[in-house]
Amino acid sequence: MKKTFILLFSIAILAIACEDDDAVVVTDQPQNLCDSLDVLYSNDIAPMLADAGCSGGYCHGGGAGGFTMNDYTTTKTSAESAKFLKAIRHEAGASPMPKTGGKLSDDQIQKIECWVQNGFRE
Repeated sequence: MKKTFILLFSIAILAIACEDDDAVVVTDQPQNLCDSLDVLYSNDIAPMLADAGCSGGYCHGGGAGGFTMNDYTTTKTSAESAKFLKAIRHEAGASPMPKTGGKLSDDQIQKIECWVQNGFRE
């Protein structure tokens, strides 16, 4: 009985210690900057993703890489993953996006970060 308890306790500690580091989304933008930008999915994010080819059927409109971005709900769900911002910033731990063309501009990344930071406004 004591060995079983110790084993179960050890497994529980290991499970807690292996928490997913990608669960926390961190933006680099100061809150006062994001407060001054009126970033909306419909006006800013959706057109930007479409122009970059992200939301088309070949890429994330079709769910490539486990991320779907063909409407507000699926894009918001994708953006809630820390890998979303890592990918568009071209940081380690995620495949750089977009795959075709170059990295998004600093202004575009800033808008996406502020959209995330301000609660994914539609």
